[in-house]
Amino acid sequence: MISQTFWRGKSVIVTGGSSGIGRAIGEALGAVGARVGLIARREDPLRAAAAAIRRLGGTADEAACDVADAVALAAAVTALERRIGACEVAVASAGIHRTSWPLDAAVAADVIDVNVKGCIHLAAATLPGMLGRRHGWFCGIASIAGVVGLPGNAVYCASKAAVAAFLESLRLDAAREGVWVTTALPGVIDTPMITAAERAASGVMPAADAATRILRAIECGRAEVWFPRRTAVAARMARVLPPSIRDAFLRRQPRLEESGEG
Repeated sequence: MISQTFWRGKSVIVTGGSSGIGRAIGEALGAVGARVGLIARREDPLRAAAAAIRRLGGTADEAACDVADAVALAAAVTALERRIGACEVAVASAGIHRTSWPLDAAVAADVIDVNVKGCIHLAAATLPGMLGRRHGWFCGIASIAGVVGLPGNAVYCASKAAVAAFLESLRLDAAREGVWVTTALPGVIDTPMITAAERAASGVMPAADAATRILRAIECGRAEVWFPRRTAVAARMARVLPPSIRDAFLRRQPRLEESGEG
């Protein structure tokens, strides 16, 4: 469970809020009385996600935009802050997965735009207010896939490695100004991003459990949170292996495929 005392009444903005981990975070916050602002590209699922939060007792509003568009995202944040209050917690959850073998420059650009630029744009839109108040929390969702390369996923892995590095550097600067930065590094989570075959595999974590782990980490001011445990341990072990051994092991891993949904 997350802390009702910590979250009740807090103004939280979540990108990628229409599905997956972002929606699960919104619903968990709604259940403890937070004021939630959701951002995503698809208007109908976004409205449905906001309605679900309200049914759980939370306050929710939504703003549809593409997180890759810095100007549009900044405007969405401003609009939400007028309705739910100055952002105290921001969670960059928007992300897409596309396979990248054979490599396609246009596909790669889409992944970088959403996964990397989307996180940076949310930080640029929300941090000035937090820093001015010397109070706030920023969380970005990277991935264990950013720690080790995976077959067929060079661009996705690179995007998540970039998010992790961005947040690590951001944490060093923001801490001096009273703002906590948390990096979430999940493994395979049951979201619309994965395929049915991947969903049936062992070790897949429900999105609601992932949301709880992320929100607890924010509450505690943790720098990083890795999960599930088995996947996190395996990734850390892989990093200390000699490259030839690590590559031989990783080449045998099945490729993450596209579900057809972002």
